[in-house]
Amino acid sequence: MNRHERRKARRVKTTIDLRSIDSMCDVQVEGKVGQVVMIIANARGRKAAEELWPDVQWTRDELLASVRSPDWMFTHIRVTKLPPHFEQQVPLVFASPDALAYAVAAELHHHIRAPERVMFFSGQADDLTVNILGALGAPFEFAGRGTLFAEYMPPGSPLVSGNESVH
Repeated sequence: MNRHERRKARRVKTTIDLRSIDSMCDVQVEGKVGQVVMIIANARGRKAAEELWPDVQWTRDELLASVRSPDWMFTHIRVTKLPPHFEQQVPLVFASPDALAYAVAAELHHHIRAPERVMFFSGQADDLTVNILGALGAPFEFAGRGTLFAEYMPPGSPLVSGNESVH
């Protein structure tokens, strides 16, 4: 069995009911365009994010309120510097939204210090994957602790990539 076959065999696909996802984690991370990452968190997750990026501000909108309990809020940050070992693999300017979501989730996962409490989304639409850091007892070590830098992105802020804005 080659490396690709082993990786495929280790992947476990399951369906997650969005209404029950609140109890499964403290933080959910999703990459957006323009080096922007959305963080959705409960009180424990918000505390961890605020310790890493003190200037973030949290909000709720109608969409979030329709699928999440009142404890969940979201914010957006723009990643401005990746940890050196990430940057060696893919420079920040070439990093995909999924890669940036992973980097932010890894930083939060290390900060929360609890297995399986941080999720990040990758893929699109029908190919959307919920990745759980530390799942299935796999060891997770993040060597870049404290070296990912980001800035808060207020709603409506213009993105670097064009006429779009954070919403």
